[in-house]
Amino acid sequence: MKRIALLVAALVITAPLVGVGTAVASEDVTLAVTVTDDDENAVGGAQVTVSWDDGERTDETRSNGQVLIDVPSGADVAVDVEHDDLVQNNPKEVGTVSDHTTVSADLYPETDGEITVVENDTPIADATVTLTREDDTRTAATGTTDDDGVFTADAIEVGTYEIDVEKAGYYDESASVDLRSNDGTTVALESGTERVTVSVTDGYVEEPLQTDVTIRHDGERDATLSTNADGERSVPLEVNTAYTAVVEADEYDDASNEHEFTVGESATAVEYVVERAPALTLEASNERVLVGETVGVDVTDEYGDPVDDAELVLDGSTVATTDDDGSATVTIERHGELELTVQEGDVTDTVVVDGVDPDATDDSLTEEQSEVENETDTDDEDDSIPGFAAGTAGVALALALGTAIAHRR
Repeated sequence: MKRIALLVAALVITAPLVGVGTAVASEDVTLAVTVTDDDENAVGGAQVTVSWDDGERTDETRSNGQVLIDVPSGADVAVDVEHDDLVQNNPKEVGTVSDHTTVSADLYPETDGEITVVENDTPIADATVTLTREDDTRTAATGTTDDDGVFTADAIEVGTYEIDVEKAGYYDESASVDLRSNDGTTVALESGTERVTVSVTDGYVEEPLQTDVTIRHDGERDATLSTNADGERSVPLEVNTAYTAVVEADEYDDASNEHEFTVGESATAVEYVVERAPALTLEASNERVLVGETVGVDVTDEYGDPVDDAELVLDGSTVATTDDDGSATVTIERHGELELTVQEGDVTDTVVVDGVDPDATDDSLTEEQSEVENETDTDDEDDSIPGFAAGTAGVALALALGTAIAHRR
């Protein structure tokens, strides 16, 4: 009985706590939305969608143009309205809702706006056209002109719009049009170039770099220029156009050689700082070293500066480490050609040192040397008297000399 009483007491105590927690987590506030047209008349039958970060709810306005929709307290809310006869360019941004809130949303009759873009009465295709209603900073419609230089903004609110037109190689242009009284307008563009000064500096030595620079547009070469002693060169390039500058210096790091820049509507200066690609140079004081003696080596980087703490590897084993001056001493311990290597990361360099042993036996001869001696032996045999072995030729010569002496006696 005591156990049952304790269990019941625990349930009585915890049940209210669970209920409170649930109520807090699901607390809603009411958004009262009123939809009107441009004459401030109530609009019934409009679909209202209220959205926030992780959810949305939709309902329809009554004849009085109102609808009540519950949203989570603290939600950042936007209201989007749809209607068969009226339009809304952009959702109504309400912001954070923490209490019951009243919101008004306006709908307007729809219209189409036709924007024509030309230069000297010649249509310009692929120009970007953006329409922004005068009382809203958000884009109402955007797109590109067709081959006839025309862009049509479909089903937007009637009203006055700011039109911005852009195209690479042309100066930007703006215009205003009232789509209540007009069905469109024509915008004239002007092509042009601006002077661009390119400067290149070696970032390590902090000095101007004389080099070739290739200017590319859409992956194709547009121009190639050579910087002067000041590391500079100027070139005219099309306005409002994105380019890529490639510093053409073989010894410089490819990762720092390519740069993006955009030419605006005035003279432009672009500055590039490049550095040489990482490199190591290993030099030995002698090419031939007696076995048991040492050879001095020096390691320098891509700028000729000493490299300290560089490990030198011989026959797969580290045999020395360079000092602050990039120098080290390596003992040559065997006969023959030896590869001495230095490596830092993916960068390496190798020198060959010939270990010389003056007391080397025939067994120490290389295969090539043995082949040379074999060829020499063969040549000696070929010099013997034709048809006789070497010994037979000697006996015949001795007999001939003996016969000659006997005749003289």
